[in-house]
Formats: sequence, structure tokens, C-alpha cells
Amino acid sequence: MKTPLDLNGFLDHTFFGLDTLSMLGDVEDFIEFSERNIDWQKHLELGRARKKCDGVEFDDPHDEVQYRDQMLDGVEYRFEVILTQRVRYAALTALITTIEWVLLALKDRASFDFPKKLNKKNEAVHILTVFNDKAKLYLEPKVRLLEYLIQTRNCIVHAAGLLGSYQYEAELRGNLAEMPGLKISNINFLGEGIEIEPGFLENIINEVRLWLPTLERAVSEQGLLRK
Repeated sequence: MKTPLDLNGFLDHTFFGLDTLSMLGDVEDFIEFSERNIDWQKHLELGRARKKCDGVEFDDPHDEVQYRDQMLDGVEYRFEVILTQRVRYAALTALITTIEWVLLALKDRASFDFPKKLNKKNEAVHILTVFNDKAKLYLEPKVRLLEYLIQTRNCIVHAAGLLGSYQYEAELRGNLAEMPGLKISNINFLGEGIEIEPGFLENIINEVRLWLPTLERAVSEQGLLRK
């Protein structure tokens, strides 16, 4: 027997984090759609490259092999490295922006005088730290992870993801070592830079899906937000 729906109770109920979950889903969809499209376009481009190679004749078989290798390697590099890393760089930026939107909105609704930052700490990290301390949520690992991710985003935005061009290179190197799925490589042949491996961002999104709505619910139920 089905339980009758209490429509009034349903409409009066507060659902926490629905907008947050929707925005996180948008970032995940962007990654999935973009990488699936890259795979498909790579398949088409490899077919075109092979046909082009087949239509070119060389007197020296060695030249033919070299030409074919260069053509096919160029396609692989474009789709597997250049475009894929651009998508993941963009997705990381979008993910951090989403988290910042949510935290800034919570700060705007705070029912207490929000303490000012006393150092160069990122604003979102500061907000999360304050709410975590007041609500006693024990989210210190999440605060630290957010700080690392924001620093990674900053390197991408301000230094093209290249460590040698980033102001806080030494600190970032240590932080990257704490995040499996982010690594230092010369994948772009421009010097050591940030490489985001497949699945890393999806795992981070799944983590954020758990703790960010929990934070929203806790600070609301504890009276830390204005009605």
C-alpha cells in the first residue's frame, strides 16, 4: 500500500543543496560531453589523416613511413593532450567557481559578524574555515583540499599551468604531491606543468557532492544563517 503524499508538508520542507548539486552536475556533464566529443572527433580525424597519407607517394619508403608517423602522431597529440587538457583545465576552473559561488552566498547570509581575513588566504577557503569552526563539522581535510585545488587553478589561470612561471612554485609542488590524479609533467613540451589525469575531477565532484550540501544544512539548522 502506497503512503499518501503530504503535499503541504512536502512544500514546507527545506531541501538543502539542490542548486549546488545541479551546478556540480553541470560541470560533470561538461567533462563527459567534451571528452566524448573529443574521442569521436579524434576517430574522424585519424581516418582523414590515413586517407591523406595513402594519397601521397614517396620515392623513398623511409620518407613515407616518417610522413605517416608525423601525421598520425600529430592527430594523437592534438586530441589526447592539447584538447583533453584544455577541457580538464576549464572544468577545474568551473568546479572551483561553483564552490566559490556557494560559499560566498552562505557568507552573504551569515547571521553573525563575519571575521575578516588576516592573511592572504583565499576568500572561499576563509569562508569554509569559519563555518567549519563554528558548526564543528570537522571538515579540515576538505578545507585543505580546497586550498590545494584553488592554488592549482591559480597556476593554470595565471601561469598557463607551468610551474616555472608560477609565483608559489615550491609550495604548489608539495601540494600536488598530496593529490593523486594531479601530476607534474612536460606534456606540452613547454617545461614542467600541471597534468590532470582522467577521472580526477569526477572523483573530486563526488566528494564535494557529499560535504558541501552537508555544510549548507548544518549552518542553516544551527542558526548560522539569516532566515
